[in-house]
Amino acid sequence: MSTSGSNVDTHEMVLIHRVIRREFDQLPRLFRSAANDRSRSKVIGAHAREMLDFLHTHHTGEDELLFPLLRERAVLEPELMDRMEAQHAQVDGAVAAIDVELPAWTASADPAVGERMADLIDAMLPTLIDHLAEEERKILPIVSVTLTQSEWDALGRHGMSAIPLTRRLVFLGHITEEADDAEQQRFMQVVPAPARLAYKLIDRRQFAREVAAIRS
Repeated sequence: MSTSGSNVDTHEMVLIHRVIRREFDQLPRLFRSAANDRSRSKVIGAHAREMLDFLHTHHTGEDELLFPLLRERAVLEPELMDRMEAQHAQVDGAVAAIDVELPAWTASADPAVGERMADLIDAMLPTLIDHLAEEERKILPIVSVTLTQSEWDALGRHGMSAIPLTRRLVFLGHITEEADDAEQQRFMQVVPAPARLAYKLIDRRQFAREVAAIRS
């Protein structure tokens, strides 16, 4: 295995994975909770749209910027990388199917459509959860000694590209919601000082209001 010379801190991906686990675990209930309620389906639809885009971009970044480097540089079990990519394909297939249904459902709150989308997530969630867990156990330790810091940073920038500038501080709330004090301090070190201040003064309250409306 070739190494980058110094270990890259990959813990921020663990925080990203927590967002994915938490929000996709809740989505089936949220879809069902909006049956025949168009005001609520607009709220849940917007949230689902953000999370679907977030997950899709996360996987695309790994497919394009992470997995090829690992296959090239690291001594890995071929079946591990094949499994990672197959799990991406399964999850992304469910995301694509939901993408087809979501716009009309957001406007209509049709309960049958909401149930279909909830069922799609229920069916793919075990694969997603297993994938994230195995990635944390087996892939991230290898990444930390295989990628350079600039390569790791490029993956992070790709992930942020799915989030509009006006929504990035709200996503900061999602990322730090379940982080302990040490994790928050560690993550905030990579956040620009003006953004840290803006989140503390304004966007933390916006995040709390949005989450309350979504999860009610």
